[in-house]
Amino acid sequence: MCKYFFSFLLSLLFIGNIYSADDAISQRTYEYLKRINEFIDEENYERAQKDLETFERYYQSDQSYERALMQQLYGNFYAIQGKYKEAIEKYENALRFKKMPLITGFQIRKNLSQCYFQTSDYKNTIRVLEDYKAVAEKRYQIFPPLNSIMLGISYYQEGKLLPAYENIAFANANSTKYKEDWLGYEFGVAIELEKFEEAKDVAQLLIFINPDKKEYWKQLSGLYYTLESDDESLAGLELAYERNTLTKEKEYVDLSKYYLYKSLPQKAVKVLKYGMNTGIVPKSKENYDLLADSYFLLKDRSQGINFLIKSLEIDNDPETAFKIGRFAFEEEDWSLAYKYLSKAKSLNYKKNPGRLDLLMGICKYETNDYKLASELFNNALEFEGTKTSAEGWLAYIKELQAS
Repeated sequence: MCKYFFSFLLSLLFIGNIYSADDAISQRTYEYLKRINEFIDEENYERAQKDLETFERYYQSDQSYERALMQQLYGNFYAIQGKYKEAIEKYENALRFKKMPLITGFQIRKNLSQCYFQTSDYKNTIRVLEDYKAVAEKRYQIFPPLNSIMLGISYYQEGKLLPAYENIAFANANSTKYKEDWLGYEFGVAIELEKFEEAKDVAQLLIFINPDKKEYWKQLSGLYYTLESDDESLAGLELAYERNTLTKEKEYVDLSKYYLYKSLPQKAVKVLKYGMNTGIVPKSKENYDLLADSYFLLKDRSQGINFLIKSLEIDNDPETAFKIGRFAFEEEDWSLAYKYLSKAKSLNYKKNPGRLDLLMGICKYETNDYKLASELFNNALEFEGTKTSAEGWLAYIKELQAS
């Protein structure tokens, strides 16, 4: 994994010469660096180091572009071997070159931050990544979600929970695919910050991704009780239901949540549907939401989405519309996703401004409607949280159309 990561960097470096009055390198230098990179790729470290040492003697000035490239290559040489402290020194030396091309500077900072992270030097990880982010924002470039996750974890290790949460949430919001471990990080930090509503939303996503993991349902059930301050004992409700002695909506709802806590969604569905059929449990938005959660745990996503739609028919809640759209997005049902994301927007969904336009734009891109996709990505440019992602998509569509 490590070898692949650093070799990929070098494959970017050696795509032709760099043409600039100050930054050009000769064909001879290019071929020499390329040869060293091939030695590294072949794990011929003895020969690579020998050539690096020879090359280093010719370029002593920190403001020599050739020396900067050599230091970058030296950093790769050490990092691939797991010699992170030595790699850090070389990468830091490379960054002393003041006229570093943008892509090269990004790659060096990315590798440097990973080396600091590997050595548990979280302060310097934060320093390098915040610098990366500042340069990226200034030059209208995307700050990759993977870097945002590393930054968030580093802040967490330093005991700075709020910036940790903000960066991890940013990574999840700007990733085009759900990542279970990333969402787990966001959930954990949200709980520590007592952001229980936000934690509940993340817990529901975790259940959607991995409904077989009992821990997620226990977490969600615990949040239900935390948010509702319900200290009532639930264990006895099961026996009461079996004896057909439940007479209140709250008893049916509490019992269904109890079954979810015990990872028995089929029983939760049975209890809720029975209560609705008898008329004791009203067909309310809240109860449809709970029924939808139960179906998601049963891996019956179509039924889960159907009950969310029923919930939305009762109350035009933008959060529910967004949830339907996002679940459909993950299923790659682009038409359904676009329909409900659009509805969420029409209902003035205000959480994560610009996120709706970004996701809707991706839906339209996937259905080859590049014109509307571009319009939506342009809307997303107006918001700080989605600006860099939107710029990346617009640039990609432009390149695609040009080709």
